[in-house]
Amino acid sequence: MFFGKRAKEEEIETVLVETEIYSCMDESCIGWMRKDFAADDLLCPMCGTEMLLEIRELPKI
Repeated sequence: MFFGKRAKEEEIETVLVETEIYSCMDESCIGWMRKDFAADDLLCPMCGTEMLLEIRELPKI
């Protein structure tokens, strides 16, 4: 059996897209979520603080 590295042509390219997200307003918290998956109450799932709408470049899903 032979295991080799992939050729550069076969590597999967990551496509980044400008995505609307909600990020936690608390400076000590790093919580954020995509707008498509946000809950109706718009509270941070990690600390419970309100979240603010932002735009980030994220991989396309």
